[in-house]
Amino acid sequence: MNETLWSVSIRDFFTKRMLQFALIPFIGTVLVMYVLFFGAASAGLDALEQSTLQVEQHQQTQQNGVVETQSETTTVEGGSAILRFLMEHTVTSWLVSFIVFTVGGIATFILAMFVALAIIGFLTPYIVREIHARHYSHLPLEHHGSIAGILLASLKHVVIMLLLFLVLTPFYFVPMLNLVAFNLPFYYLFHKLYLLDVASETTTKERFKLIMAFHGGKVRMTTLGLYLLSLVPFAAYITPVFNVIVLTHSMFRKSVEVEAHHESATAAKSAADKVSNGSQDVLPS
Repeated sequence: MNETLWSVSIRDFFTKRMLQFALIPFIGTVLVMYVLFFGAASAGLDALEQSTLQVEQHQQTQQNGVVETQSETTTVEGGSAILRFLMEHTVTSWLVSFIVFTVGGIATFILAMFVALAIIGFLTPYIVREIHARHYSHLPLEHHGSIAGILLASLKHVVIMLLLFLVLTPFYFVPMLNLVAFNLPFYYLFHKLYLLDVASETTTKERFKLIMAFHGGKVRMTTLGLYLLSLVPFAAYITPVFNVIVLTHSMFRKSVEVEAHHESATAAKSAADKVSNGSQDVLPS
């Protein structure tokens, strides 16, 4: 375990076996996103075609010193007409472009990230066993949790993410701060679901609690790095297997450190008890 966490993970990722695993979430995510994109586009176009927009115009005329105001209401029907009306004005044109390219792009990348996460859940046991056989065969391969328990925990994390969205709503209108506020709920869900997926295949529940108690900060920095990597355009399609590899190495390494800490603490306590008992033996009666 002399190699760093990231270097050994990169080396493992570029093995033939792991690259074969990486193709599954890549192809699956592309297919799911393809279906969702055209389904959403079709529904959106149908909604626009059936929509109407009323435009009210005012015109003032002056005759013999008397100002008269004339109002005219025009109904614009159909999505193409509405979009044409919006794109004719600079402000609305900028807003439409911003929403389509920025918000739509971010939403697409994040959606792809979680679609890939759902797919990788079926591959995690095989990836963990591969990493265990290659690097940690001297360690026991532990498990915890049931399918029902994992599903309930995942649902709980999704609800908390939605609550975070509501709580952070005021910050979405503050420049720069809105980027952090927007990504925080997604990072929370990313962190919780990946750890839930990997930890349940590598450690016992009690050992996982100890890992987070002693090394929680380092684990969070690792998942934050993986989340930021997944935000790189199109990276979310190919990084899920790499994410599992990194966290698998992290869980096994932290398990060794926790076990060593536990043995050290036990030995120190035993030595202290012996010293205490010895001092009691030499006390005069």
